[in-house]
Amino acid sequence: MSEALPAVLASPEARIVIIGPGLMGGSLAKALRTVAGFSGRIHAVIKSVDEHAAVQKATYTEKRPGQKSKRPKLVNACSAELGPAMDGADLVLVATPPQTIPEIFRALAEQLPSPTIVTEIASVKGDIAVLGKALFGHRYVGSHPLVGSEQQGFRAAKGTLFRGARCVLTPMDKGDDQTLAFLHRFWSALGCEVLEMSPEEHDARLAKTSHLPHLLAYAYMAFLGESDPAALTSLGGGGLRDFSRIAASDPALWREILQENRHYLHADLSRFRAVLDELDKALWDDNPSVLEDILVQGQAARAQFQFPPPLKT
Repeated sequence: MSEALPAVLASPEARIVIIGPGLMGGSLAKALRTVAGFSGRIHAVIKSVDEHAAVQKATYTEKRPGQKSKRPKLVNACSAELGPAMDGADLVLVATPPQTIPEIFRALAEQLPSPTIVTEIASVKGDIAVLGKALFGHRYVGSHPLVGSEQQGFRAAKGTLFRGARCVLTPMDKGDDQTLAFLHRFWSALGCEVLEMSPEEHDARLAKTSHLPHLLAYAYMAFLGESDPAALTSLGGGGLRDFSRIAASDPALWREILQENRHYLHADLSRFRAVLDELDKALWDDNPSVLEDILVQGQAARAQFQFPPPLKT
């Protein structure tokens, strides 16, 4: 069962600013209303004209005992600039692509009220975490909900996106405890199981469990596309569909993520290439025992993972 939101967010006067309400930021706004029961103000900051209109029009169903359901506005205000959103903000959450975050952080540092907590949901921490700490001190801790979709934009946002998901918080020192406790309750209220690790540990582990799988899915589909697309396109079964789903994600976003985490990815690619070479040799040498050993190892490794429930479409 989800926890309650932090006390400061329980007031109708509370204000949360979501910068970049696309798939993830839009899902956050919807989850705040429908899962966490947030009754305060949500201010969205978004530059895209089309997305701006969609966010402004969005409503949600509010059910109250003994009353008819209402459909109030999802966000209370929507702007293209940071300035109007910052006054009285209790929490600022940045949900934009990783390479835009440093510029946003620097702009925030010039106008953010002193008590405001800041987090972002980038899937690579690295320099972002260092800059956030330098600019905001103990008011900043990074967040990364381990969930997403190959779909893009606010129209794909779902209020249930975070239910049963894991969210990694990345504190940098013991002085972050108060912000860490705040964000722990915040993400728990949205339905997440919360984990903690350093930014460096986060990037090293996510390179293996998220970034490398995306890179391989894109690379494999590019290989198929060059092989014999006219003959192959009608032969894709469920296995290829499931394996390649993440290759339908936004290439520009994933280029940024892969570039930002390239050092860890380079090392993992080298290790993975060695496994491929071993498989290739087993096939070439007609060595079924080595081939099956690797397949058994893969099956056993997969059985150890605790995957979140599949997303409902």
